Amino acid sequence: MMNDSTVLEKKMLSRKSPEVVAYIQMVEKAKRDAEVVTLREWYDSTTNHQQEIIDYMEAYKQLGPLGKELHKRGVKRVTERFGDNVRTLVEATYQRELLDVVAPLCAYSCVENKKSIKR
Repeated sequence: MMNDSTVLEKKMLSRKSPEVVAYIQMVEKAKRDAEVVTLREWYDSTTNHQQEIIDYMEAYKQLGPLGKELHKRGVKRVTERFGDNVRTLVEATYQRELLDVVAPLCAYSCVENKKSIKR
């Protein structure tokens, strides 16, 4: 039998509580400082894409396969969030400088794989 001293009380925090607001601000600042971005944010905010990314977008028109290739190749994610109960959605974040290096390589791999499948 449990007594009152062994029962843990759960403290419910509001989304507007000072602790939660402060934590959200800290996470947002850390993301900005580390330039942590989703694949879409990276693609949209990069002004000059390498030819591999241009070729990839001509072949695929979306970033999903590139995200899967990054995951398959073991590219380190900073965070990831899984979607709702309707479909599986992975929204991963990466360090911008890492994507600048590995995304073109993974894009090249995707395009080459697509070419070999068509043959």
